Amino acid sequence: MKLKQSLTQYQEKVFDWATWISYALIVVSAFGLSQSAPKYLSILDFYVRTYICLFLIWRFNPYRQVVFTELDQKIAFNAGLFILTTAVLKNYFDSIKGRVEEKVAPVRDKLQQVMEQKGLQEFNGT
Repeated sequence: MKLKQSLTQYQEKVFDWATWISYALIVVSAFGLSQSAPKYLSILDFYVRTYICLFLIWRFNPYRQVVFTELDQKIAFNAGLFILTTAVLKNYFDSIKGRVEEKVAPVRDKLQQVMEQKGLQEFNGT
């Protein structure tokens, strides 16, 4: 019983840290404070979602009787938040990115033409 309790406490701490890091990376990505934050957010998001899925499948399968714990509550709540953020916010940011790229494309193309006329090396826009 003591091992189960310490494992639960460890899982709760790791899950809390991963959740806070995810929130921080979402804010950093949303405000464009770091170009590498979206990459790390994507990696962390994958592992957190995988952990949540496996946890929910294991914990709430129909062959077990469980008592709903505080960790269960945190994971269920965060599962909802992750579904919301991946479904809604990702589409929102993708649409903004698409609109920005539409507005930047003519300027990038014009800059490319000017640089080619001047004989400068190719401009890749990144």
